[in-house]
Amino acid sequence: MAKRNYLVEGLSGVGKTSVYEQLIQRGYTAINTDRAWAYNGDPETGIPGGPVGHDTWVWDQRAAISELKGPEPEMLFVCGSSRNSDRFLPYFTRVFNLRIDDDTMRRRLELRTDDDWPLGQEGVELMLKLNRSGERLAGAIDIDATRPLDQVVDELLRLAALDSR
Repeated sequence: MAKRNYLVEGLSGVGKTSVYEQLIQRGYTAINTDRAWAYNGDPETGIPGGPVGHDTWVWDQRAAISELKGPEPEMLFVCGSSRNSDRFLPYFTRVFNLRIDDDTMRRRLELRTDDDWPLGQEGVELMLKLNRSGERLAGAIDIDATRPLDQVVDELLRLAALDSR
């Protein structure tokens, strides 16, 4: 298992992919779960298929656990969220939740293309409703992701460095 695995999660539009890209640029090891582990499936059984939606995005258990239990790297940032992410919480040193306000979320999601955001306006409204609920994984540390990206990543790295002391 990597000595320190960090989950960077949040709703659609909060900036998980941007944080991932910035971490890679800075030389950190990171995984974008949308590209590496996620698929459309049943959150309880893991069986692939069904309609595309917020409630059917799950992580491949074998792929995720293989990466999370691997001996390298010493520090791994996992950027993404899914309906079954709570099953993987024992593998994470800490969970960070990217948070943004409704106006920022609406603006970011409405800029997406149909290829990148197949849920359309109905999906935007669902994300806004979920954003207002404040729901997040237990024990997650909120990070204000409305700030400039370099500041968001600096804060993430600062908080992660506290575990190395």
